[in-house]
Amino acid sequence: MDAFLLLDQWAFLIPLLMVVSFALVGLFGTRLRALEWGGWAAVGIGGIAMVLGVGIAIGEMLHPGTYVNAQYTWLHLAGTPGPFPEGISLVAGTLVDPLSALMLLVVTVVGFLVLLYSIGYMHHDRGLPRYYAELSLFLAAMTGLVLSNNLLEFFLFWELVGVCSYFLIGFYYEKPSAASAAKEAFLVTRIGDVLFLLGIFIYFFHFATTGPSGGWAANGFVFAHGTSPFLPTGSVGSSTLLTIAGLMILGGAAGKSAQFPLHVWLPDAMEGPTTVSALIHAATMVAAGVYLLAVTSVFIGFTATDQLAIVAVGGFTTFFAATMAVVHPDIKRVIAYSTISQLGYMVMAVGAGFAMVGLFHLFTHAFFKALLFLAAGSVIHALGTQDLFKMGGLRKPMRVTGTAFAIGGLALAGIPPFAGFWSKDDILGSMYGELGSHPLYWPFWILALLAVFLTAYYIFRAWFLAFGGNGPRDPTLPPAHEGSWVMQVPLVILSGMAVFGGLLIFVPGFQGLLLYGAGASGIPPVYGPTDLALSGISVTLGAAGIGVAYWLWGNGRIFVLPESSPLQPVRRLLLNRYYLKAAYDWVGARAVYGIARGADFVDRYVIDGTVHGFERAFGAASDRLRRGQTGVVSDYAAYVIAGLLGVFVLLLLVAPYLLAHLGGT
Repeated sequence: MDAFLLLDQWAFLIPLLMVVSFALVGLFGTRLRALEWGGWAAVGIGGIAMVLGVGIAIGEMLHPGTYVNAQYTWLHLAGTPGPFPEGISLVAGTLVDPLSALMLLVVTVVGFLVLLYSIGYMHHDRGLPRYYAELSLFLAAMTGLVLSNNLLEFFLFWELVGVCSYFLIGFYYEKPSAASAAKEAFLVTRIGDVLFLLGIFIYFFHFATTGPSGGWAANGFVFAHGTSPFLPTGSVGSSTLLTIAGLMILGGAAGKSAQFPLHVWLPDAMEGPTTVSALIHAATMVAAGVYLLAVTSVFIGFTATDQLAIVAVGGFTTFFAATMAVVHPDIKRVIAYSTISQLGYMVMAVGAGFAMVGLFHLFTHAFFKALLFLAAGSVIHALGTQDLFKMGGLRKPMRVTGTAFAIGGLALAGIPPFAGFWSKDDILGSMYGELGSHPLYWPFWILALLAVFLTAYYIFRAWFLAFGGNGPRDPTLPPAHEGSWVMQVPLVILSGMAVFGGLLIFVPGFQGLLLYGAGASGIPPVYGPTDLALSGISVTLGAAGIGVAYWLWGNGRIFVLPESSPLQPVRRLLLNRYYLKAAYDWVGARAVYGIARGADFVDRYVIDGTVHGFERAFGAASDRLRRGQTGVVSDYAAYVIAGLLGVFVLLLLVAPYLLAHLGGT
C-alpha cells in the first residue's frame, strides 16, 4: 500500500496530538516555563499534526476518489416495535476522503502558522499556558469535526469548537468588552446550534431505518465513491420534511459562519487576541459552517427551496457585510466584515449547487485572510492601537508587513494572478451559468458582483491609511518596527500561498480533491468567452475599487465627509451596523426582563403566595383551637356533654333516613 494512504489509517492522531498539546501545556505549562517552552511545545506538536495533515492531503491527490472510513459502534440500542425495529447504532469513527483531506490541509497548516506566530505576538501576555492550551483544544475540535464520519459525532465536535471560541474570544476576560463579546458569540451561535440539532433529528427520523444497517451509523448506503459516511442520497421521501431539515442546517451554518441575520457576533469577536481572530476567521470556526453546508450538499442534497434560501442568505450577506467595512476605523473589524462577506460567496456557491467551488474559495480565503489578520497583528503589536486613523507611514519601517498586507489585499480584491481571483471568479462564473434556469438567483448574483468593488475599496482604504503617508498621525505612538522572525516567517509563507495558491486549481492532483461527488461541477474552471468577459468585469470592478481608495486615501490623504453631506446619515447607519446590534440588544433586554418579571410574579405571588396562604390558614385555625384549651375542668366537662348531645341528635335525625333507604327495620 502507498505510504501516503497508510496515513489515512492514522488520521485520528491529528486531533489526538492536539489534545495531548492541550493537556501538556494546560497542566504543566507553568512548570515548563510557559513563556519559553510551553508555547514551543504547542508549536512542535502542531508541526507534527501539520505534517500528518499535509501527508494525508498529498495521498488523496495521488489517489483521487479514495477514502478510508474507520469506525466502531460505541452504543447499540436493541430494536423494539415501532419506527426502529432493527435498533439504533451510534458509531464513532474517522472519515478520510477528499473533502476532509482538503480541510485538514487548511486547518493544520494555518493552525501551525498561527501557533508559531503566537510565540512572538503573545510573549508579553499573562496566562500563556491557558492561551496555548485553549488554542490546542480549538484545533483538536476542528480537526475532529473535519474527520467525523457521522452527523452526531460532527455535532459533538461542533459544540466543542463553540466552547473553545468562547474561551479564546474572552481570553482578556478582565476587560468587560471581551467578556461581553465572548458571551455574545456563545449565545448567538447557540441559536444556530439548536436549529442544526433539529435538522439532525429530522434526518434521523427520516433516514435511520433506511438501508441494510438499519441504524444511525448509515453503513451500507451507496454514494458516488462507495459507502456514504453520513446519510443516504436515495429515498427522498417527503420534500417538505427535507426542506425543513435543510433550512435547519442553514440556520446552524449561518450561526457558525456569521451569515445574516446571525452575523452580529463576529465583529465583536475582535476583542480576542489577533492570532485568535486569524484562526477563527481563516481555518476553524467560521469555516465549519460552510463545511457543514458542503457535506450536507454532497452526501444528502438540498431541495430547490433550500437552495434558493442558501443563495439568498449568502448573496445578501456578501454585499451587506461589505458595506459596513467601507467606513469602519478599526483595522481588525474591517477584516472581520471582509470575512463575513467572503463567507457569503462560499455559502452562495454551495446553495447554487457548486459545493466544491465554494470549498475552493474556502481554501484560498483561509490563507490570504490569515495573512491579513497576522499582518494587522504585526501593526497592532508594534503600535499598540487598532485605529486606522492613528496609523500612517508604516510602509518603510515595516516593509515585510506592508508587502504582506498588500498581497493579502490583492488576493482579497480578486486581482490576477493572486489566489482570490481564481476562486471568486469561479463562483461568479459558475453561478452565472445557472441564472437562465434559476432567474430568482439574479438579484443575489448582482449583489455579489457589486461586492467586488466594495471589497477592493475597503481593504486598500485600510492599506493606505495604515501604510501610506510619511508617518503616524498620532505622535504619541511608539516607533514602528517589524516583529521577530517567528512573526515574519508565517507572513512570508502565507504571502506565497496568497500569490500561488489559486493556481493549484490547474494541478490535476489538487483537482482530485475537488472533483468529488455532487457539487463538483465548475472544477476546474473553464474560461470560455463568457467567462473571460465576466472575469474582465470583475477585475475592472476590483481595480476601480483600488483606484477610488487611492484617490480618497492615498499618499496620506484623509477624506473627511462634511457634516452637511446627505451621505452622513448613511455613514452613521453603516457605523452603527444598520442598528441591528442595538435592535437585538433591545429585543433581548425586553425579552429577558419580561421573562424575569413573569417569573418573579409566579415566584412571588403564585408559589410563595400559595405557601404563605397555607401557612396563614393553618395559623388561624390553630389559633382558634388554641383558645379552646383553657385548662378548666368544668369547661372540658361541658365539651364532653355537648359532644354527646350532638351525637344523640345526629342519631335521631339520620338513623331513620338510613333505615328507610337501606330497607332495614
